[in-house]
Amino acid sequence: MNAVIVDTNVIVIANDTDDKRADCRDRCQDRLRQIVSRREKVVIDSGWRILREYDRNTKPNTRKRLGDLFVKRLLQNLTNPNICTLVHITPLAGNGTEFEEFPNDDEALKDFHKNDKKFIAVALAYQAQFGQTATILLAIDRGWANFITALATHGVSVDTICDE
Repeated sequence: MNAVIVDTNVIVIANDTDDKRADCRDRCQDRLRQIVSRREKVVIDSGWRILREYDRNTKPNTRKRLGDLFVKRLLQNLTNPNICTLVHITPLAGNGTEFEEFPNDDEALKDFHKNDKKFIAVALAYQAQFGQTATILLAIDRGWANFITALATHGVSVDTICDE
């Protein structure tokens, strides 16, 4: 079974009602539907860092947009290994943005956005624990392109759903 790590921007854009981004919204919605219908499992951290970020950006208990429903499904299936896999990531310095699993010694990643390091740490923790790759899904790039090659050297796969 394939595994994916869904960046928050995929969920946010899937919920978007702005017609200016309709093409990207439709692509994100299609991708979320594919995850559910293919039974791809979603990988998140056991410390709920990713889920808290999803929760800050959605309303899974009150709204019925696709991104909200996707998050609700995850919350309802945290213990179902066919839907969700939880991996432990180890925070450094207690700040919640630095992780032992992140390749902190890689100079090419020194400027990687601190709030996105959890996604990389989860990908690498999943790889270490299960010996498989979980692809990180992005809606739009917003700076990740500068790091794709460096991330790939660590076995991190990134898939961007929309054109800029």
